[in-house]
Amino acid sequence: MMIRVRKKKRLVVGMATAALMVVTVSGSVHAALQQGGGGRNVIVGADDDNAANERVQPAGVQAKQHLDNTDLLIGGAKDDLLIGRLGDDVLDGGAGVDILVGGPEAGTAPNPNSDVILGGAHKDINIWAPGDGSDAFAGGKGRDVQILAPFVLDEDGELALERFRGRTIPRVTVGGLPQFTCTIESARGAVRGYDYLVRFFANDNLAVTIRLRDVETVLCPSENPDSVQRARLDRGSTEFVEVPADRFKSLVGAIIGN
Repeated sequence: MMIRVRKKKRLVVGMATAALMVVTVSGSVHAALQQGGGGRNVIVGADDDNAANERVQPAGVQAKQHLDNTDLLIGGAKDDLLIGRLGDDVLDGGAGVDILVGGPEAGTAPNPNSDVILGGAHKDINIWAPGDGSDAFAGGKGRDVQILAPFVLDEDGELALERFRGRTIPRVTVGGLPQFTCTIESARGAVRGYDYLVRFFANDNLAVTIRLRDVETVLCPSENPDSVQRARLDRGSTEFVEVPADRFKSLVGAIIGN
């Protein structure tokens, strides 16, 4: 799955156009690291630190010098959208209300890839979609949300981005998906430093495990249309309860389709 980026600081996916600051990489010598500025950034992983990059992987050298498309994406001071794409990416939202997407990899080899995602100081939203690998999300300060749901795609099968209150957002589908279920358990004694392990199942088969720290809410698909499964970790509950999707307003509501 690809994210198309035009050269004139304009991100285009299908019919959605965002005239925002888009941080891209102009040459492979800058592979892997991209950092946002002071505006609302849309930062898309370059996926150019790989075996095909001769500046990183010299011809004739057998020992691996590249990072298999791993990117380091760092947000700026405001509300950013970070999309890692392929590789074992590291995303750091920084300040602002950030939307963080380790994929979307959609099963693209090499897979599964595992992303490490840091929210930062404000309310952040991390989105994991089926087809991506097992990730880790540390929300940080603020009321953070983990969403596990398939992305809405455009007619070309690419990630559909839309405008919402002056920023660019992806959308997901949360209702009418009986093949997907989630469970949550304590991470104590399993992996150091995390609070919870979120297990995502496809047709009753365990697909991935998401490690969470400092995350208040988890949303998972529901078998019923117009509904979503919600767990309130801030209340100490690891049980999912079905709630109407239109109960969620503002940014989360827009992402889940309201």
